[in-house]
Amino acid sequence: MAAIYDETSGVDYSTISAAITGSSANDVLLVPAGSYDENFPSITHNLTIDAVGGLASLTTPQPIPINGRAILDVPLNAGVNLSISGLEISGAVDTENNGAGILFEIGNGVLTVNNSWIHGNQDGILTGSPTASSPGGVMTVTINKSEINNNGVAPSNPMFGFDHNIYAGALTQLTVTNSYIHDAPGGDEIKSLALVNVITGNRIQDGPTAPTSYSIDLSDGGMDTISGNVIEKGASAQNENFINFGSEGTYPNSSLAISGNTIVNDRPGGGNLLLNQTRDPNSGDPNFNANVPATIDGNTLYNLGTSNLFSDKFGPPFDNASNNVFLSGPGPTLDTSPGYDVPGFDVIEPGGLALLLVAVIGIAMARLSRNIIVARG
Repeated sequence: MAAIYDETSGVDYSTISAAITGSSANDVLLVPAGSYDENFPSITHNLTIDAVGGLASLTTPQPIPINGRAILDVPLNAGVNLSISGLEISGAVDTENNGAGILFEIGNGVLTVNNSWIHGNQDGILTGSPTASSPGGVMTVTINKSEINNNGVAPSNPMFGFDHNIYAGALTQLTVTNSYIHDAPGGDEIKSLALVNVITGNRIQDGPTAPTSYSIDLSDGGMDTISGNVIEKGASAQNENFINFGSEGTYPNSSLAISGNTIVNDRPGGGNLLLNQTRDPNSGDPNFNANVPATIDGNTLYNLGTSNLFSDKFGPPFDNASNNVFLSGPGPTLDTSPGYDVPGFDVIEPGGLALLLVAVIGIAMARLSRNIIVARG
């Protein structure tokens, strides 16, 4: 297998683990397409990890990874910015049934996930919240053009329903765009406690067999935008509500706009688009029995009636709904194509000779480019 190349320092490494350990802050690691079964060390400095020529598939020896928690682990209060692209991450387990594909602990900076596939872990992406160690006191997660699916545990497991495809802590902001999030077995497709949530242009789908809970769970409210998504409640979903807003608390200045989405209910027992459980701390009500009204505008809903648009636990004021279209019968055919677009993936499976050649050429070009820059001073 071709070497892992540190594009910043010009150093080759035989394993990703050695590259993580040997790299310096802000280095860029280029990883050839293929399979990497390693006990990856914790990441304690800013780092970019990019696959070249197709997916680089990361997993750890079973049963428990050496760091005890995750495949890619960014530990507590490390102040790290981590960017990944073109990685497949699967198989994370731990002794508490909470192993994560990516664990981005409390007190870090920016996590960026592009063109990646995270599946078959106990948690897909699991994050904490900012502390004084976070650069600028800010901690954000941005996920774009990625597929995150089938992260969770079996119904017999005591953590069933507590593991999720995406579980974001009290971040400054969570942004999920142009991605395919699906088939959460028991937990939520997306659960977030972030202050700001931007969820746009995604496919968020339970599929026919997953016993998923919420499609989107915004547990502490926040300033939230859910727009331009296809959101499907599956036939085996255990929770009738697509979106939950404020079940565990309500941040000051919370708001929710749900607009331009295609909503498909395939759950035989019926469904409900929004369960609003917010208690507005700015309302002046001493008992906090006042709702933060959401705006629900311009959505197309299949197999949901006007009475299933929202349920306000503490209204009034009630949610504002306008320009929504309600259609009966089957919804549109769901797009289940991959949510990532890694160069070379559609040509040959990762690890194949042709794909490896593409990766080798790509890394060689990176080396050449770096040498030219160095030669020019």
